[in-house]
Amino acid sequence: MLRTIYTSEPETLSAHLSKIWRYRALIITFAVRDLRTKYAQTVLGLGWTILQPLTALAIFSFFFGHVLGWRAGDLPYSLYVLSGLLGWNFFAYIVIQGSQSLQDSGHLIRKIYFPKALLPLSKVCVATVELGISTLLLVPLMLWHAQALSWRVVLLPVVVLLNASIALFLVFVISALAYRKRDLFHLMPFLMYFGIWTAPIFFTDDVMPGAYRFIWHLNPIACVTEAWRYCLFSDAAFDPGFIPGMLVCVPLSFLGLWYFSRNDRLYSDFA
Repeated sequence: MLRTIYTSEPETLSAHLSKIWRYRALIITFAVRDLRTKYAQTVLGLGWTILQPLTALAIFSFFFGHVLGWRAGDLPYSLYVLSGLLGWNFFAYIVIQGSQSLQDSGHLIRKIYFPKALLPLSKVCVATVELGISTLLLVPLMLWHAQALSWRVVLLPVVVLLNASIALFLVFVISALAYRKRDLFHLMPFLMYFGIWTAPIFFTDDVMPGAYRFIWHLNPIACVTEAWRYCLFSDAAFDPGFIPGMLVCVPLSFLGLWYFSRNDRLYSDFA
């Protein structure tokens, strides 16, 4: 007969992963709940998923591409911006919503037990659904510019995984630290506002002086942004210097989960 033993000692990462797998059905349940709540009683519904990046694309393309005259090499500037926004919006949604998920679901946490990591993981599912819809904006834009889709698009799921991994690392670390210091929630909008300028969303990586290019290569979100374009467009090149930054994405997510899991039993007080 199997017995469950509860102790005050933090769980190992493998034990926590085992619990996440056991309760994995809740991830979809939470994701469906979030989608229904988010778009309930709205006129456009999921149409907001397209309208929001479309508005940002129009503003940034006009201001940076038309007014300031920024260029993106052989790639049309609007496609350059949109491909960057897709990855960044996916990343930002997971970080912001995932970090707040414990507070938002406090009523559930206090009533029933489940691994708290399921809450930010459910935000990844919501973000993936919205990403799939907003990616449809690429179709008319690529047809307009006669831009060919690269065969490397088959690698895009790997890039999405890396994108989600680096976001989850931040979510787990911020959530664990915010258990004691809730000031992090107030800092979150500032981090997202300035963070978008640390990745090649609107400008190309050649703006970075050669002596400091290694800093750019160490930024995982910059690496993933470039990987998005490499997978989508035949004319896009990829700098091998970004490979080390991409390789750390998944290990960082497990490191963040390990740190998050050490206080799993205490998050009911936080919520």
